[in-house]
Amino acid sequence: MTSLAPTRSDVVLRQVEAFAPERSVTVEEVAAGLGLNRYQTRLFRRIRGLHRMRSDPELGLFDLVRPPADALLATVPDRDQIRYLIFAHTAQDLTPTTLIAADVLRERLGLTGAEAFAVTQHACASGLLAVEVAGELLRADGDPGALALVLTGEQPFTRAVQVLWNTSIIGEASSACLVSLGGEGTRVLSYAARTVGEFFDGYQLAGEALHRFGSTYHTHLIAVIQEALDAAGLELDDLTMVIPHNVNISSWVTICAALGLARDRVFLDNVGEYSHCSCTDPFLNLATLARRGSLVPGGRYLVTAVGLGATYSAMVVEC
Repeated sequence: MTSLAPTRSDVVLRQVEAFAPERSVTVEEVAAGLGLNRYQTRLFRRIRGLHRMRSDPELGLFDLVRPPADALLATVPDRDQIRYLIFAHTAQDLTPTTLIAADVLRERLGLTGAEAFAVTQHACASGLLAVEVAGELLRADGDPGALALVLTGEQPFTRAVQVLWNTSIIGEASSACLVSLGGEGTRVLSYAARTVGEFFDGYQLAGEALHRFGSTYHTHLIAVIQEALDAAGLELDDLTMVIPHNVNISSWVTICAALGLARDRVFLDNVGEYSHCSCTDPFLNLATLARRGSLVPGGRYLVTAVGLGATYSAMVVEC
């Protein structure tokens, strides 16, 4: 087990944009294509709370990732300020070996002066890791005007990565997050992550290891949540809301019960509409709340993500 020490930071999320394909499919339609039986399908809808998800086979990977980045970049007067483009994704290989996805995105977005690379080591928690990495790079850069662009978005291209046992089904969405040191925006108060190496097999987990992963999932996530709260100098009651990853409803019902947290203090609206969208979940949820005008100025929010492998992470932010 390893842990990144949670620390207060001067990192600011200046803006977050998200995108999902217009085409929406029901869990029953997806289940039929994946060969799931009716009992599994009912489990996903009735217990896990998955109703629909976005999926468009006509969109390529870069068509999926670009819209939120284009929307965000339209508000940046000087794109030369963007020194880093960090593409966070879950599956390690998204393109043929002849293409480096981060480099292609840099070229297509016209950010030729930025250093581009991918972050995948924390699987579905890699998006929050990318924000942390962006902050460290900006501090080392030494230019207070420098910016980093964190992108997420990928398509589940095989059945093995589209269905997480009887836990969740992966949908499609993407996000773009502009990161700075200081300035206006959502301030990161703390970040904590814990990798439990015994579950390194990820998608290949089976038997006793899979059982242990399921039975300890909530314990490890709650421990990381507490680390992030401690680092921010906050208690659970100080939070305006928890903004989770969208793995399913039932996991959060269990976590809420263990924490003594009212379910209406956890933003779960997007679970039924989008399902789990890999690294994009936290940013999609932040963007949804911002679009609704539901983020309270001065409010403190706990953002979470869990990646197979297995990494549990939490970030406390202040709007």
